[in-house]
Amino acid sequence: MSLLVRLMIAVAALCGVATLASAEDSEVAPNSLAIFAGQATWTNFTEGMYAPWKNDLTDIGVVGLAYSHRFGSINDFTGGMLPSGFGDHLFIEGELGGSLRFGDESMGEGWLAAYVRYDNLPWNDYVYTTFAVNTGVSLLTETSGFERSRDSKGEAAKLLHYMGPEITFASPENKNLELLVRYHHRSGVFGLFDGVVSGSTFITAGVRYRF
Repeated sequence: MSLLVRLMIAVAALCGVATLASAEDSEVAPNSLAIFAGQATWTNFTEGMYAPWKNDLTDIGVVGLAYSHRFGSINDFTGGMLPSGFGDHLFIEGELGGSLRFGDESMGEGWLAAYVRYDNLPWNDYVYTTFAVNTGVSLLTETSGFERSRDSKGEAAKLLHYMGPEITFASPENKNLELLVRYHHRSGVFGLFDGVVSGSTFITAGVRYRF
């Protein structure tokens, strides 16, 4: 059984325990804690996103924990300049997180990111779903040999850009308990960070509780 399968089973078990909790009201709370786990892939970020079945997984795992806060919608900040169906459902969130890599590579990571999240999807009366993208920075406790091996110039750095696009699923009756799937990605943004071209990507899944 692969490392990723074992991690996904653990996450599924955690989801099962969490859903035993009593349902909250249907409003989304501003603060949250998320825990997730996953596995690194050799496949580049773009191909891994659009053709996930092509991911070539490694023996490097990750477990992460993140706190986030929802500051409000775009319309909250702009005074309602956008149509309510869009501007009232496009949210700005901040996230602070940390993770541990294990397996063929062992080190810690911390990140700070700003997210934009959209939740006005036509099927949300059945499965409350959100999509989120972000920008931020990620700092490793030491330079990653895995990231160096993936870089076309053989470069690596502790500080890189952080990108963690995700999709979440929840019950419409309890939007504060979410299942999330996230691409946990670090990169040098085509050499902007210390000449690093590549980076690393982990395919992860987890749960988030909003409060």
